[in-house]
Amino acid sequence: MSNAQAVAWSLDVEPRQWIAIPAPSSGSNQWRSDTGDLFRSLSALEVLDDDLPLVDGVLDVEFTLDTLLEFSAALGDDLVLVAYLGLPGRWPLPVIVDVSVTADDPDDLLEAAGARGGLPVFAPTVDDVDGGDGIRVTRLDLDDDGALWAQVACTRRGGGVDVVLTWRTSHLELVPLFSPLLDDLLARVRVETAE
Repeated sequence: MSNAQAVAWSLDVEPRQWIAIPAPSSGSNQWRSDTGDLFRSLSALEVLDDDLPLVDGVLDVEFTLDTLLEFSAALGDDLVLVAYLGLPGRWPLPVIVDVSVTADDPDDLLEAAGARGGLPVFAPTVDDVDGGDGIRVTRLDLDDDGALWAQVACTRRGGGVDVVLTWRTSHLELVPLFSPLLDDLLARVRVETAE
């Protein structure tokens, strides 16, 4: 979905709700320090879910930061990783953001959002989002170990630019809670220019 042409874009969100995860080579030391302080503050105020990496009942901040930075590094230069911090006890929830110039012969939005291909357990569900300008596709797939995973992708196309947000989880109970937040995030991606 990504291509080599750059698109200037930003997120119009509260900084304590969503954070961008830098590539490890892009001066992540200051980010790590600041974000570690934020995570420690947030985790001290909440009862965290047992599925999160915990040490003595609080978030294992160093492990969580390492995991987010490794995930970001694995994405390459065309994609950005952001994480949501506002779901009590279940953060950070990482989301891949792909903002790119629409290809000359583009996939349709269903393809871009992952509604086609693979072997989903059920037919993916498709909902209109962003005032009808985009779609949300929710699909369930089995991984190699037989575990059930949900993938939720929100996509819109306009002005020669495609925006695709992708989130995956094995915690299916989070899907109805987090999907509306992805819809909102899609509407908050502000595309400035396409070069």
